[in-house]
Amino acid sequence: MIGGLIVLESWRGKKGGELLGPSVRTSIQHKIEDAKMSRKGIRVLILAGALALLCSFSAFAAPADWGKINWQQFKGTTINALNLDMPVANAYKEYYAEFEKLTGIKLNMELLNETDRRKKALIDFSSHMGEYDVQSIGFSNREEWAVPGYLEQLEPLLNDPKLTDKAWYDFADYPKDVIASGYAKSGGLVFIPYTAEYFLLWYRKDIFKQLSLPVPKTFVELRDTAKKLTDARKAGKIKEYAWTERQLPGPGEAGWSLFCTANRFDFNFIDFDKKITYVNTPKGIEVLRYYTSMVLDYGPPGSANWGWPMMAESFKQEKVAMITGGNASYTYLEDPKESKVVGRVGYAPTPFAPGGKDPLWVWGWGLNKDSKNKGAGWLFIQWATSKSLMNRMAPKYGCPARQSVYSTPAYVKAMPSQEFIDAQLSMMTKGVNPYPQVIHERYSEGAEIVSKEMSNVLAGIKTVEQAAADADKQLIAKGYTPAAD
Repeated sequence: MIGGLIVLESWRGKKGGELLGPSVRTSIQHKIEDAKMSRKGIRVLILAGALALLCSFSAFAAPADWGKINWQQFKGTTINALNLDMPVANAYKEYYAEFEKLTGIKLNMELLNETDRRKKALIDFSSHMGEYDVQSIGFSNREEWAVPGYLEQLEPLLNDPKLTDKAWYDFADYPKDVIASGYAKSGGLVFIPYTAEYFLLWYRKDIFKQLSLPVPKTFVELRDTAKKLTDARKAGKIKEYAWTERQLPGPGEAGWSLFCTANRFDFNFIDFDKKITYVNTPKGIEVLRYYTSMVLDYGPPGSANWGWPMMAESFKQEKVAMITGGNASYTYLEDPKESKVVGRVGYAPTPFAPGGKDPLWVWGWGLNKDSKNKGAGWLFIQWATSKSLMNRMAPKYGCPARQSVYSTPAYVKAMPSQEFIDAQLSMMTKGVNPYPQVIHERYSEGAEIVSKEMSNVLAGIKTVEQAAADADKQLIAKGYTPAAD
């Protein structure tokens, strides 16, 4: 009997209340007293304890917040998954044991750097070995993996009532432009997003309040605000420069920011699908002139070769009053050990021209077409993208793809401000482009050319018109067609 009491005592919950309810404990205590150490009493006690333990196991196997499917239907299966070693991937780590308990599925998760991740993914896909059942897919890999047919179509799994409780999963919780990113150009759903990333306008709230400046919403207002900030600096009212942008040439530096700025102007420098260049057109020249003149007129001196690290550092160290930065980078600004602007950063949607949107970037979970464990793999994807998990995990990384998470108390408490949350919601519901040219496989070669010519303007080597014409010539030499007049 002592052993039975020890077992029962060990099953009392240590967090969030006791595992055995008061009525169960009281009943057992009465049985101890009534049995008076008889053999019959011992048998009653053991039976009562066993029933309590069974009830506890049953409650864990099908908790209410995980829908009505049988999560244990693939118990004993092992699945292998691959992800990029990044902050959000590490945020998942503490929950993997919960997935294994919920499903009885053994999960092997491998985290690699980007070069190795892509290499191993491609080898596995092209060999049709199916080593990785599930993969985290970057937006730019979607067509690369979908066109050859490497990814499983997810709609049949989503619509199978044995595998998915659709009412619980709430697929409609994804904003239309965010979930659109999971559909291949062929039309099929090939991954489910778990991040939604884009630019926000970062600005110094204290400076804007001091100078009574409204937050700019258009490119005209952005230039006007930059001028007022510059005038205030020259008058000795503030020390910060007004604006800066990525100026270092290359697809991942100025090329990315320049092409994203063009998207906000409702313009693409290049149509990569049709291989048409629009750089040397009136609109192309307008965008190129705006981008370079904002840097030349309102940026810090000596910043002509700044990439993202120096640009972001300039804002963090009180050298610049406004920049555009990724929503996922908020922790960089709000770290009191590294940042001088903690608590003084304002976040707003990026300025747009009419019709403009910001390129969306997402990470999503996809299923290998050659997986031998598709049912188990889908349970992982469903679990990893569910509201039940995102509500707990999102406060750790800030940019979840599901809209409802942004109003949960834990998320609101963890974010730097309600303004930050509102800016993200505004962008993800009406300010992002789910099909941007910047994720095209030819993007790098085009952005390399255009960004180098842009840097020639910043260096004073060429006029905007000369740079646009020269970029067009280089693109034409690579097989691109100039836009018709």
